[in-house]
Amino acid sequence: RGQSSALARDEWYQIQEGNHALWEGIGDDYANIIRRFLVHFHQEVTASTVKGRFDFVNGSIGNFFFAGARLFFRSMDAAIFLYSRVSRIPDDTVVVPCILSEDNARVNLAAELVDGSIIRGQNEISHPSIDSKKFSKDMSFSSKNPDVVSKEFWTSVLESGEFPELEAHEMWGGLRQSSRGFKSVRDALKSGSLSDAAELLQSRFIDIAYRPLSVWDVNKVVTAYDPLPSPIKRVFYASSINANDENFEVHPKMNPTVAVKIAECDVIVYGMGSLYTSIVPNLALKSMGDAVKNASCKKVLMLNGGLDRETGTMSASDIVQAIVDALNMKYTSAELENPVLAYVTDVVVPRGGGIRIDADALAAMGVRVHECDSVPAPVKNAIDTVHYEPSAFVQLLTRIVTDTSGD
Repeated sequence: RGQSSALARDEWYQIQEGNHALWEGIGDDYANIIRRFLVHFHQEVTASTVKGRFDFVNGSIGNFFFAGARLFFRSMDAAIFLYSRVSRIPDDTVVVPCILSEDNARVNLAAELVDGSIIRGQNEISHPSIDSKKFSKDMSFSSKNPDVVSKEFWTSVLESGEFPELEAHEMWGGLRQSSRGFKSVRDALKSGSLSDAAELLQSRFIDIAYRPLSVWDVNKVVTAYDPLPSPIKRVFYASSINANDENFEVHPKMNPTVAVKIAECDVIVYGMGSLYTSIVPNLALKSMGDAVKNASCKKVLMLNGGLDRETGTMSASDIVQAIVDALNMKYTSAELENPVLAYVTDVVVPRGGGIRIDADALAAMGVRVHECDSVPAPVKNAIDTVHYEPSAFVQLLTRIVTDTSGD
């Protein structure tokens, strides 16, 4: 991780200075605006009194820009307005933050697991970085440059839309196989051998250490399958993610504008995304449950195309229940007792997806299930996953909204 952190910092400085390939095709006016807020973000995080040095590994430049704007304006609404203009989001699209941030106060995400342990921070819940301290240092590496560092290789991949049939070490470099015979990181992860996966990963990292980080950022494709030690019981907001600080649970309020928009909408759609770090945090807010319950419209949950670290082995009904529990503020003093149908009336699933559809359990909840056409995921992950076919989903959602037979 130390070597990756240094490379990430170097690349981050190139981006700030305007000497990175990411700026290609971006006009000077837009580039200057974006760079100013990236620099402001850098100043804020490097001058912070938070213990520990900020690590830019896996960082999203879009998130850094947005965070820089929010810190500068001290307003989430102003940051959204700027981001919308720079990214050219259509004028008739309304983006509203769910949380009412008082005095620009920072909130942190934490998860309580079924075994009672606490995980602090979104990344640690969803896709923690690989710990290089666990890697073995006594290994030999390939003398051949891996194909992944070749411009011609990536040009071919982009043009064909698929990866060539190559041995993992030919593509990524590093060891031909791990100590226990695994040839790929994914095979090691699927078998539950983190040590073999780490062994292969370190050898790959060393072989491709001189290529741009943007080609090989550790992401959910690799780390999302390192299972949690126990299933997630709930996520909540905390005053700090530092285990040494005095921590306490906080309960942010819902932005009143959200309640207005929910009351006016034709349908509520819980979109795809990480269940406990993207969707639930926007639901587990004071007054959000009542706002959704009082909306006289269909409430549609889109299931992801596959499972991940957060959802583990959850079924479709388990995911519905997690949405309901979040809106009911379960395990808090503000707990509600609204029924499932107050929050979820319909579930859309992509055909051939990796989540088990327990139809009987969903029927017992009163939730209707709709299957949608899908397409294979562009890159095969370690577990089964598919993508929704866009036009088919739009047509299906239209039918759900206009169908009054179940009302």
